[in-house]
Amino acid sequence: MSLDQTGSLLSSTWPPSDGITTTVVPRSSAVFTVHGSTRIAAPASLVWQIVLNVADYPKWNTFCPRATIHSQPQNVAPTENHILHKDTSFTFHVVMDSSKPSNITDAQQRVTDVSTPEKPSDYVFSENLSPRDTSFTRDLTKVYRISWSTEGGFASRGLKTERFHEIIDLGEHGCEVRTWESQGGLLARVVKYLYKDVLMTKFQQWCDELKKEAEKEDKNRQK
Repeated sequence: MSLDQTGSLLSSTWPPSDGITTTVVPRSSAVFTVHGSTRIAAPASLVWQIVLNVADYPKWNTFCPRATIHSQPQNVAPTENHILHKDTSFTFHVVMDSSKPSNITDAQQRVTDVSTPEKPSDYVFSENLSPRDTSFTRDLTKVYRISWSTEGGFASRGLKTERFHEIIDLGEHGCEVRTWESQGGLLARVVKYLYKDVLMTKFQQWCDELKKEAEKEDKNRQK
């Protein structure tokens, strides 16, 4: 296996063979994990802003074409109410079947962490940033990272989830996006049986559509 300059496995060998982990749902208690990744020829900071700005999801995100924000931390300005922050409570209105876009599944979430090169976070356990665990990018000066976890109805029925986004700055080469979600609890066994393959497809679709939107936006800014 080989490492890139950020201290993570190159995308050809990510995710790690022993599985990906999260803080809320560690590898040892996960029922299943889904993931997606891609390289994007656009600045990491631009891709980061697209991920945070849920108001513009209808422009590019067919898996999650709409999100409703329920509450923001007290220090968030009204002009940023459409942006995900740490502790933002929100619902994703997701389309699980592309042939039936009007069939919406609501998934209530809360942002568990935000980390940027300018303001790195210590949310991820140190043991998960060791060379032995390659789930996460170790060099916090090179990665934008956000995570969210299920709350509300699904959580009350025994579902535990956490999803991470990493946007790894590759300098003049653009960036690499990695997103993954681990699910645990009794309800996760049902979700795995019914939707694991669908979710794998949707997570990669999310990355592919994010790539298309970011590269288009980057070209427009250079005009």
